[in-house]
Amino acid sequence: MSYQLTVNGVFRLADSAFIPQDPANRDWLEYLEWMASGGEALPIDSLLETKVSDQGVFAFLKRIV
Repeated sequence: MSYQLTVNGVFRLADSAFIPQDPANRDWLEYLEWMASGGEALPIDSLLETKVSDQGVFAFLKRIV
């Protein structure tokens, strides 16, 4: 699994799902377990550089909102 950091959560790259920092969210807990087992999320800037250049600004914003 791969994740991208955002300002207030993470973006799961496998299915383009945004996961907020919510301790009641099952996906957030799964992300924390992944991090604890050695996973490394991509930095925030990397997402902006790749997604915006590939799809345009409006398509990128629709995916993260």
